[in-house]
Amino acid sequence: MKLSDYAKKKGISYDTAWRMWNRGQLQGERLPTGTIIIFEDDRSCGENKVAIYGRVSSSENQSNLETQAKRLEAYCIGKGYQIVRVVKEVGSGVNAHRKLLLKLLEQTDYNLIVVEHKDRLSRVGFNYLKVLLTQTNRDLEVVN
Repeated sequence: MKLSDYAKKKGISYDTAWRMWNRGQLQGERLPTGTIIIFEDDRSCGENKVAIYGRVSSSENQSNLETQAKRLEAYCIGKGYQIVRVVKEVGSGVNAHRKLLLKLLEQTDYNLIVVEHKDRLSRVGFNYLKVLLTQTNRDLEVVN
């Protein structure tokens, strides 16, 4: 796919995608016309190794957390994803001290995080997390 299409798909600017390609973080080639073509990786073929992340804001909503995780598991199975971990956390979406989320971001055994809603991952800074994951050749998928 063209580099500009890749940038749109990943939700990053063209300049960021170009810098990633220039540093060798993306596999592709430059055509004689100057167009950069990014090679699709295995993740586009349904071979995603997925980390599911569910979060509720308080322990009073613990049952909602279990339901959320089950819905995400069913979604991933339906898409043919390989689930490698399920993370369920209780904590505020604006709190930067969520130990389980930080631990998940440090792990490298997955290439896709699946969340039910953007705000389940973070109430603020969602786009920063998306860019961070893109820089490490991982991605985010929001179900709703």
